Amino acid sequence: MMEWPKFTNPYVGINPPPGVHVPEREELLGSICAERSPRSGFPYPPEAPIFWIKYGFAVYWNEVCAQTVAYNGLRQIESLVRAPGVYYAFKEAKSTYIVMEYIPGKTAGQCLKEAEDESGKEIIYRSIALAVTELHRIPIPESRRRPAAITGGVFRHNIFECYLEAGRHYENTQQLEDHINAFLQVARREDRVHDLDREPMVFCQSDTFADNYMIDADNRVTAIDFADASIVPSSLAKFALALPTLGFDIRQWVNVPATEGIDNTKALLVAYGPMTMSVHSFDKAGKRTSGGDEETQRRFDLPLLQEGILDPPIDFGPTLGELAAMGIHDPFLDISSKFPQKPRRPRVYLS
Repeated sequence: MMEWPKFTNPYVGINPPPGVHVPEREELLGSICAERSPRSGFPYPPEAPIFWIKYGFAVYWNEVCAQTVAYNGLRQIESLVRAPGVYYAFKEAKSTYIVMEYIPGKTAGQCLKEAEDESGKEIIYRSIALAVTELHRIPIPESRRRPAAITGGVFRHNIFECYLEAGRHYENTQQLEDHINAFLQVARREDRVHDLDREPMVFCQSDTFADNYMIDADNRVTAIDFADASIVPSSLAKFALALPTLGFDIRQWVNVPATEGIDNTKALLVAYGPMTMSVHSFDKAGKRTSGGDEETQRRFDLPLLQEGILDPPIDFGPTLGELAAMGIHDPFLDISSKFPQKPRRPRVYLS
């Protein structure tokens, strides 16, 4: 089975067409992406597009990695579904810059608006369902079969509605199962997750928003947004499809790999509401279960920090209790001389 490439920062991906120059860091920072914005994307050059350039602090490095895996994986299985190849990408401060293939066509969202009748819309929904199915077929190397983002960071998924990513790393699916079940017990719910480690691990693009797919003039579909893609047990892929993101239920046309007799979708749906309402309690349960200790979490974070694809932990300053212990009762005073800086791992990394 094909191993995934090493996603260094900067990342150099597929070769461009003969005679075509790929803009790199200095050009992108200097003039092409001069406008600073949370998230921007545009064809380049504008008069005859060859590339799609996407950048901003709301563009995640995971998108570079996941899109590359999707591009290679879909080609490996000889799928009719495509993903744009990445030519070049880098992360500067909190912003990610991606130069990728330009894909002509319209988003599935645009196509749905232009559809003349329900049968026309069904064709589009079936195209999205085909894309989701084919992404599930991407081969996963043995070394990557744990719940994680494609970067190797905490896995991203819409079950975490508030932040769209887990608050901790998992060494294996058993740790995820233990975490969810511990929380279900605290939340006084009877359902439990079971045999999660027997489920197939799949490539899951959990955000099935219609504008995350392109459809060209030949009705060929391309998946285009991989920010929230991760490797997860198959029940989490089923969970993602159960949410009304599309406004239409495409589950009847999507194939999700499964193990006979094991389906944890219902238990995940039961956990979803309390998880959303009580993020702190869910995170607290995760720290108390196997692998949630600081030493294990730092072991996963350290290589990501060293590679420059994970932002350093945010220092939120002292709590009111810490201020009181230092004899400071006015939190608006300058406390820099009394409060030594110390690293704190935030609940999530936003970039």
